[in-house]
Amino acid sequence: MLAGIASTVIGVRANSTALVGTGTDVLADMVSSVVLVWRFHAEIHGKQPGHQVEQRAQLVAALALVVVAVGVAAGSIVRLFEDQGASPDPAGIVTAAASVVVLPVLAMAKLRIASSVPSRALRTDALISLVGAATAALSLLGLLMTQALGWSAADPVAALLIAAIAGATGVKELRNRQS
Repeated sequence: MLAGIASTVIGVRANSTALVGTGTDVLADMVSSVVLVWRFHAEIHGKQPGHQVEQRAQLVAALALVVVAVGVAAGSIVRLFEDQGASPDPAGIVTAAASVVVLPVLAMAKLRIASSVPSRALRTDALISLVGAATAALSLLGLLMTQALGWSAADPVAALLIAAIAGATGVKELRNRQS
C-alpha cells in the first residue's frame, strides 16, 4: 500500500501521469487483496458459499483495473493536448524502478497460489500485479525519456499504454467471469 501511495504522491508532484497510473494500479491491487482476504475468511468460516464470494472478489479486481484504465487514459489525453510532460526526479525514477523489480515477484507468487487453490479472483489479483509491473516499466521508460530527451509526450504516451494494458486486462477478466 505504501508503494501505491508513494507512486501516486510522487507522480502528482512530478506531473507524471504514468507514475500516478502505476500508483493507482498498486492501490487497486491492494483493494483487490483486501477483498480476497475477505473471500477466504468468509469461506473458511462458512458464511457464504465459496463460489459467490469468489465471483464478487473477481468482479472487484476486474473493475479496479477498468477504473484505473479510465482514469489514467483521461489524465494522459489531457496532458497530451496541453503538451504537459513530467518533471522526472530521482524519487519517481527510484519508485518506478523498485516496482519493476518487486511486482513481478509478487505476481508470480499469487499465480502459483491461485492455481493451487484454485481461485479465479486470486488469478485476477495476480494479473493486477503484473499490470502494475508493466505500468512501472512504462513509467520508468517515460520518465527516463523525458529526462534524457526532453520529450514532453513520453510520459503521457506511456500512461496511455498503461491505460490500454489495464483496460484490456480488466475487460478480459470481466468476460472470464461469465464463462
